[in-house]
Amino acid sequence: MLAALSHSLSAVTIDALLEHIVVIDQRGMIVSANKAWRDFALANGGDPLRVCEGINYLDVCDRAALCGCSDAARVASLVRDILAGRCRSATFDYPCDAPHEPRWFSLKISALDHEGAPALVLVHDNITTLKSCERQIQFQASLLASVEQAVIATDVAGTILYWNPFAEKLYGWAAAEAMGRNIIDLVPAETSAERAAQIMARLQAGCSWSGEFLVRNRDGTTFPMHVTASPIRDDQGRLIGVIGISTDISEWKKAERALNLSAMVYEAIGEAIMITAPDERIVAVNPAFIRLSGYAEPELIGQPARMLLTGVLGREHNGELLQRLEKSGHAQGRVWTRHKNGDECAEWLRIDTIYDERGQVKFRVNMFSGITDQKLAEDTIWRQANFDFLTGLPNRSMFHDRLTHELRKSHRSNLPLALMFIDIDHFKEVNDTLGHDTGDKLLREVAARLSSCIRQADTVARLGGDEFTVILGELDELDSVERVAHGMLAALAKPFVIGVETLYLSGSIGITLFPHDASDVDTLLKNADQAMYAAKNRGRNQFSYFMPAMQRAAQNKMRTLNDLRAALAQGQLRVLYQPIVDLSSGRIRKAEALLRWEHPQRGAVSPAEFIPLAEESGLIVGIGEWVFQQAFHQAMRWRGNIDPEFQISVNMSPAQFRRQSCGNGQPLHAPHLRSHPVLGRYAGTEIVVEITEGMLMESTHSIHEQLLSFRESGIQMSLDDFGTGYSSLSYLKKFHIDYLKIDQSFVLKMVAGSDDLALCEAIVVMGHKLGIKVIAEGVETQEQRDLLTGAGCDFGQGYLFSRPLTAAQFDRLLRCHDTRR
Repeated sequence: MLAALSHSLSAVTIDALLEHIVVIDQRGMIVSANKAWRDFALANGGDPLRVCEGINYLDVCDRAALCGCSDAARVASLVRDILAGRCRSATFDYPCDAPHEPRWFSLKISALDHEGAPALVLVHDNITTLKSCERQIQFQASLLASVEQAVIATDVAGTILYWNPFAEKLYGWAAAEAMGRNIIDLVPAETSAERAAQIMARLQAGCSWSGEFLVRNRDGTTFPMHVTASPIRDDQGRLIGVIGISTDISEWKKAERALNLSAMVYEAIGEAIMITAPDERIVAVNPAFIRLSGYAEPELIGQPARMLLTGVLGREHNGELLQRLEKSGHAQGRVWTRHKNGDECAEWLRIDTIYDERGQVKFRVNMFSGITDQKLAEDTIWRQANFDFLTGLPNRSMFHDRLTHELRKSHRSNLPLALMFIDIDHFKEVNDTLGHDTGDKLLREVAARLSSCIRQADTVARLGGDEFTVILGELDELDSVERVAHGMLAALAKPFVIGVETLYLSGSIGITLFPHDASDVDTLLKNADQAMYAAKNRGRNQFSYFMPAMQRAAQNKMRTLNDLRAALAQGQLRVLYQPIVDLSSGRIRKAEALLRWEHPQRGAVSPAEFIPLAEESGLIVGIGEWVFQQAFHQAMRWRGNIDPEFQISVNMSPAQFRRQSCGNGQPLHAPHLRSHPVLGRYAGTEIVVEITEGMLMESTHSIHEQLLSFRESGIQMSLDDFGTGYSSLSYLKKFHIDYLKIDQSFVLKMVAGSDDLALCEAIVVMGHKLGIKVIAEGVETQEQRDLLTGAGCDFGQGYLFSRPLTAAQFDRLLRCHDTRR
């Protein structure tokens, strides 16, 4: 009776508890479960009958584990450990979220005896509130640990209870060293009992305290600190401690001292200072400026600066100063100011710009000082050093500064920049024919036209000669680049009236973009230059964008040119000879000397590649002299041994004509030719000088004089590639041309009845009428030879007769022909 009553009371007591409680035996069978346990199962979507008396709890856990519940597997493991006697109790915390509600539970497992046999009691409790508090405490601790300020907490006696990581960094004491010590012993550099009492009184009253302290580091150095102290109270409102937040104000104090000093200087300095906003309205003036202008400060603030800087005497000069300011952010020079009473006077003005974090103008600082002769001289020197004296445009030095500045602005604004390189086509001919005075006037007009095509914030510069550059900064749309380029080409295409002359020009423009093509000044300038040459090579009067292939081509060109400089000295150059045959007799009467380059790594380099480089670099002069020497000596050998009338034709580059002179800059005349160190040795019939139609048509007086000197000295001349250019028939007679060479383009496709044959016949008849013999190039078939012979052509040259040969090979060929003859 008493046992039953005791069991009944235990069941009632367990059911009355809020914790979820279940008792399991040594097999894992549930022998007792209270009402809270069953209600929890029902509230969470489970079946109370599946977790009540008579159900094996371990089987329930194992099935849940097989379904992927790791928490169930962990609980089953703990239960088995306790039933096996490996431990007496265990606690397991785990999350168990309900919809829209994060929850945490704690499961406590303890061993007990049940009816004399081992058993377990499981107590399941909701600890969500506890976990939330723990997380909040952890968050607050992490917050205090990560804040970039020293956070220190003490009790009312000053004993340190908390010392965050930044306090360790600031004061040099580790938290473990600081905790438990009195703050007065570690932190203040100077202490005052009166001040400490005032702070404590304020905290006792429930208020915070803020102020500055001079504190010390562990190493003994001192620095200023701003401290905010707040009271810590218990539940009854009693003061139990203090929490302080400290900020190092060393840099702020330095800045404050600098600002105070600047303010004192600003007020006391003798130079007048005016500060303006981006819209040019006045925002501040110093006393010296008030004295200079005659206006009171309220009369000036908010007014446009031009009310003082647009005097009638200086409007044009002031405008030029503002243009320089827009481009570089800095400017200085003489300006005219207007006093309140109407008087105008010259002042020296220096303007500097203050930019905001986005690179936009925030303020302009204008400093005025009296004019002196020294400053006027400095201004003149500065202009001469930075501006082109002829056009007034920025020179190369100022261009580099402007481009560097614009690159920084474009980088900050993340907007592209375009650089243009402009070369005036055929400008040299203007200087050579009309003189440098006309050329200078033309350049000034070109500069004005280019400047009219751009925005005020853009830059046109003259690098030298007929080379100009344009900087288009901070472009909102890249299409505007082409519009500007088209506008410049159109402006240059209009007639230039210089005195009594009307001139027509064009321009070649190279364009490169930042940051797409490059990000530094030198590379951008090199890219634009390469793009400009690409525009020239495509026919001029157009623009071309830079492409990486241009850079590779330029590098290859540079390597080839460097190798070519050493090629002659290293014996890589050689002269080959191609026979020129008398078509009527079949005899080899002449040869053309052909230059070839055998590169040690690249092998044979095409003449079409290296000869233009030699002409452009001036190497053609030395190389040409060497070719003349080789050809002359070879002609003399073959004249002495085989044919006394044998001739060798040598091509002469226009660059050689331009550079061959008597050493005093004057063209060669007949009396001088014999004494010339190079040509004087070849003045005879051994060598025939081959020139092109373009050379004949060059209108320079010097070249005409040299051609006539050749004629008067007995050197014969041959006109190469006849029919492909624009020859003047009068020039054929004027310079006594001896031979016309029909270009191979007319010969290669020549057949009976063709237009090419008709052209060749016409050239032969014309040449003979003028007393000029005709040589046909590119003869490759017997049919071509027969047609040319029938047309009366004098000589033929081409693969039908022989490819170009070395001197030894040609010697054997000549002797073979001479033997057959």
